[in-house]
Amino acid sequence: MPSEKVVVSAEEINRIVPETDAPPSVFQRAPSPIPLWAKITLSLLVPALPLLCIVAVVLKLAFRTQSPSARHAMASLLSTLLIISGFLATALTVLVVSLVPIPAIVNTGLPDLDERTDFPVLTAGSALSSSDVSTRLKPLVIVVSPTVRLWNHQEIASQFFGAGMLLEADQDGYLFATANHVAAHAPVREGGSPPHVMVTTAAGVWSTADIIGTAAPLDIALLWVPRHSGHATFVQPISMPADGEQVFVIGHPEGLKYTLSTGLVSGLRDQSIQISAAISPGNSGGPVYDAQGDLIGIVSSKFDRNHDANAENLGFATRAEILRDPALWTFYGTGRKRLETYLDDLHKGKITSPKTDQQSRLSN
Repeated sequence: MPSEKVVVSAEEINRIVPETDAPPSVFQRAPSPIPLWAKITLSLLVPALPLLCIVAVVLKLAFRTQSPSARHAMASLLSTLLIISGFLATALTVLVVSLVPIPAIVNTGLPDLDERTDFPVLTAGSALSSSDVSTRLKPLVIVVSPTVRLWNHQEIASQFFGAGMLLEADQDGYLFATANHVAAHAPVREGGSPPHVMVTTAAGVWSTADIIGTAAPLDIALLWVPRHSGHATFVQPISMPADGEQVFVIGHPEGLKYTLSTGLVSGLRDQSIQISAAISPGNSGGPVYDAQGDLIGIVSSKFDRNHDANAENLGFATRAEILRDPALWTFYGTGRKRLETYLDDLHKGKITSPKTDQQSRLSN
């Protein structure tokens, strides 16, 4: 049977008037299945995020048997509180890290040196081999780094470092020498509080060391680290360099810590010596030993190949004999006393090498 087409005009639509006496909606908001006291109690746990997490897990398990509306209401409440608590915990963590200094992982001494029962006896009676130098003299070398101040005013070791060597160990502490440019520091008035750097041994534990003396024009600095235990003593002999003699250099070139290189004294240049042993950034401040283990120089610089790419093995070290003249030094704190004590012990021990004795006889 065909259906009839019904057409409604716009005029008929306009004549339709809505009923004004329609009954009001009977829909009412259902009461929350979570009582107000429970909401307030849970809100008090917002500052304690770990505790709130534990309570949320317990309530999640407890509401498994409740109606869907109750489970949904509790899940919504806990989600809201956990989000707020997470934001507060993050903000508090950032605030604490920004304002409270992190405890420094820095020692006030060098435990591995304190624990030593003895040090090598120098000057050696016979010429040392490379293996002997590595075994006996490497433990006398340290890593030296200028300090860097963080945003929280804590001082740590910088990424730049050089080397230093032990001059004396006594009941009070350890006297080291290094290059002045390695121990770069802010100017301090003579006799004032000494500046400091960071030092470490092969053990890798950083310690603070006071800069107690500098001979800036000669690029040498003296460092002091107090001693907390132990009784082993040591005095490093000093010797005059001889042109052409074999030398041993210990340092940390390009971050390769405790690298040993060998060479010759290539020439004597006023207050410095030229050596053929390979040196690189990281060797600065390191020792130059002769074949008897005497200290003859402190590495200061090398020829820059950027000026001449053909330059090879042109390294320089300040003569260790500079240590014998306190007049060349600017001292901080007890610096003068420490250097004079070292020189007195050096003299009392009558530490001379066969090479020095031979030079004395030739000069006479």
